[in-house]
Amino acid sequence: MNTIIAELRRRWLLVLFALVVLVAVVGPRLATFYTDVLWYQSIGFADVFWNLLQTRFGLGAAATVVMVALLGTNLFLARRLTPEFRIPSEGEEVIERYRRMVTPIARPLLVALTVVVALLSGSSLFGEWRTFLLWANGGSFGIDDPHFGLDLGFFVFDLPFWTMINSWLFTALTITILLTAGAHYLFGGIRPQSTGQKITSGANVHVSVLLASLIAVRAWGFWLDRYMLSYSDRGLVTGLSYTDVNAELRAFELLTIIAAVCVVLFLANIRFRGAVLPTAGVGILLVASLLLGGIYPAVIQAVQVNPQELDRERPFIERNLDFTRYAWGIETEVAEVGEGTVSYEGFPASENLTREEVEENAATLEAIRLWDPATLQNTYQQLQELRPYYEFRDVDVDRYEIEGDPQQVMISVREISIDDLQEPSWQNQRLEFTHGYGVVASVVSTAASNGQPEFLARDIPNRGVAELELEEPRIYFGERPPSYSIVNATLDEFDFETETRQERNRYDGADGVNVGGILNRVAFALRYGEPNIVLSGLIQPDSRIMFNRSIQERVEAVAPFVQLDHDPYPIVVDGEVKWVQDAYTTTDMIPYSERLDLADPTRIVERQTVFVQQADGSVTTEEQIVGIPGLTGQANYIRNSVKAVVDAYDGTVELYVNDPDDPLIQAWDRAFPGVLTPMEEIDPAIKQHFRYPEDMFRVQSELLQRYHIPDADGFYNASDEWELPSDNAFADNNGSNITRTFPPTYQLIRLPGEEEEDFSLIQPFTPADRDVLSAYVAASGDPDNPELRVLRMPPTETVFGPEQIHARIQQDADVSELITLLGDAGSSIILGNLIVVPVEESLLYAQPLFLKSDQSDIPELRRVVLVYGDRVVMEPRLDLALETLFGDLEVFEDVPSLPEPGASDEPTEPIDPEAEPIPEGTEAPSAPVEVDGDAQSLIARAIEAFAAADEALAAGDLGTYQEQVEQAQDFLEALELVLEAG
Repeated sequence: MNTIIAELRRRWLLVLFALVVLVAVVGPRLATFYTDVLWYQSIGFADVFWNLLQTRFGLGAAATVVMVALLGTNLFLARRLTPEFRIPSEGEEVIERYRRMVTPIARPLLVALTVVVALLSGSSLFGEWRTFLLWANGGSFGIDDPHFGLDLGFFVFDLPFWTMINSWLFTALTITILLTAGAHYLFGGIRPQSTGQKITSGANVHVSVLLASLIAVRAWGFWLDRYMLSYSDRGLVTGLSYTDVNAELRAFELLTIIAAVCVVLFLANIRFRGAVLPTAGVGILLVASLLLGGIYPAVIQAVQVNPQELDRERPFIERNLDFTRYAWGIETEVAEVGEGTVSYEGFPASENLTREEVEENAATLEAIRLWDPATLQNTYQQLQELRPYYEFRDVDVDRYEIEGDPQQVMISVREISIDDLQEPSWQNQRLEFTHGYGVVASVVSTAASNGQPEFLARDIPNRGVAELELEEPRIYFGERPPSYSIVNATLDEFDFETETRQERNRYDGADGVNVGGILNRVAFALRYGEPNIVLSGLIQPDSRIMFNRSIQERVEAVAPFVQLDHDPYPIVVDGEVKWVQDAYTTTDMIPYSERLDLADPTRIVERQTVFVQQADGSVTTEEQIVGIPGLTGQANYIRNSVKAVVDAYDGTVELYVNDPDDPLIQAWDRAFPGVLTPMEEIDPAIKQHFRYPEDMFRVQSELLQRYHIPDADGFYNASDEWELPSDNAFADNNGSNITRTFPPTYQLIRLPGEEEEDFSLIQPFTPADRDVLSAYVAASGDPDNPELRVLRMPPTETVFGPEQIHARIQQDADVSELITLLGDAGSSIILGNLIVVPVEESLLYAQPLFLKSDQSDIPELRRVVLVYGDRVVMEPRLDLALETLFGDLEVFEDVPSLPEPGASDEPTEPIDPEAEPIPEGTEAPSAPVEVDGDAQSLIARAIEAFAAADEALAAGDLGTYQEQVEQAQDFLEALELVLEAG
């Protein structure tokens, strides 16, 4: 009895152990699947999840069933065709032993082999859901291929699918033939060691039919290969070339015919048994492939094309020019396909600007973006993080109507950083510190007297100008939020803290999956490997878990058919923070269009400031050069077809169709009905913040370097090829040989011929291997008219390019002396982005100089350098630099700013230096604050010292500058003592 009990215990322990192993291996995957279903249901996009899942498993299941039928039928047929009588030869002794071993278990063995191979074969199609859905929902482009006369929709939607099916069938048949032949060998239908008949008649018929089927599929493949020549890279450009049309194309047509003849030969082998006909067929096909597919095209290329390449290739280059420009959205009005989106015009780049013309362009000049985003991010971190658990991930550029005038502003979101909590307990990281708080914004072109930004929104609680005031400042969704947080627990979430208390809040938004029940708690515990989700007593029945909180992660989940721009940006609309994410449809199947690896032009090299924990516990900042990945994969077509808008508080995702004429987004709309929203339904307040997407502009800029050339002859000669200039300021700042090309910048500018300013993305170009300016490209931010304007510089005159302007600034005596003096005094100069600004028919260059002391991590905007014509001027402010160039100006009179805390909008009375001190015990008035005579004197003397310090810095007298700053600090410390005593 004891033995039986012990055995039962042992078995139960084994079962329990097996269950634990099963849960450990399979549990997290099942939990992830289950919680994904809950998440999609919670945000209203469950149809996307199930549609995608059904498509993936449907493709896999269909391929598996076909493979089971194909392989299983042939394997069991091979078993059925086993000869009843055979006399093994001496050479078959080994295989005969295996036959005797396998025969009793042949059926289950063949079933198992079929199922395993079929599952592997079916799984190969899981990832082809895009190809299938585009084929099933594709339409027409309305543009015909110039050689085959087929609509581009055939190449984009149909050809990839049929090519995939052909490739899968060929592989499936190859595997089937090999395994079937092996089965015939095992069961005695094929006996190569036999002295007599080496293959039975049944096996001969069987294998011949299979080989004929394989060659028939390859014949179909040769026919499809004809269309794939539309992407040939044999010639000078992508697409059919002279050799492809006159040799390669004919070769594929002949190979199709030869393959069909081989099919007949294999079928004829059913009657005329032997190896002669199959060998002859395979040999003919191989020799024909070598001659027609390799040698013959090479001869045509060497004899007919190379001696007169341009004449032969001209019509094919013209096709490439037209289709590349159409596919990448850089076609001109004279293109043969599509409507023009790029306009070219001459720009005189004169040097005769008048004061009146400068004042007429005051809005453009007031929007010159002096604050470099990387530098400003560091400044925001130092001045506005306020607590170590907040972080600014990025600084973006946008425009707002402030006090009735369009203003370009820098804006960033204060996000939570739970890794920087001083007490990183699970409760703190997941239940209390759940969200960021507010935005910070500042003017792009001015600085306060201390060189710090002029803020338009700042602080906690958030204060901002009317257009940036927040009714809901809490940020739950951002660029890199926590992987998950749990809201509505028994304790409230941390909002912010004052000097006397902590402010807390309970989330009342729509996002989150219920985590109060035991099933969901276990599922999420398995998903994140966190037992506290189950064990914590702080989670209550109505608690919810928020996850998938990254903007890009969220948009990718609900719109898996698009590629995302690297930079989502925040906007403030009606007191709420929302994120805008640009999304693209891409393909690499447009005939003749040049293919690009999207990662090359969209990878961004940036200088970022990071916090580094030192051994002694202190935290310092360190600048690092990082590469920010952009788009991925190869493409030869792109459209900014979707603008995604994500609410920063409740995570609501809206996908607006930005380009309804794009056939790809039309197909995806049919594939995922109800996911996309027409642009007509968007809130106009949101739409006005849409901008030209940066990653697409970078790709277009890469192509414009050659594809701006209008005709085939000029393209072939490459005599007017452009290139992106180098950003020398970036190399100077990082003090290394790390370089990058001149980055595109967003600017609120009024281009020649326009009546008002436009929020444009601009990029200068220089000729190949030269530093002068050849063109200035501006991509309009108007969401209803996203065109590109190319301002071409006079070809017979010298217009300085960014690299030359940078060199001139560095060589200027005043600038050089200032950089040297500050470097010797324990400070350094950071060079901001060089900005190129067209004003009427002239060009103005601006570069900010930031001062960074070795004792301070806060960069200060201290000088602005302007270059116009032959003049280089440097002044403390942009308006002073403009006046130095053009005389007294009425500019920068309406630039907004945010008053300091406690400041009154009403004018205050001048301070009476002889006013009586406030008696002790008297309650101080709320505003304005009056101080006694001693304090007045100290304030006045501190102001005088700071003014003297600024004058000394302007004169390059760093010794006096440091002395006056120290005196001002002494006066302020004395003032603090006086006020405390009072």
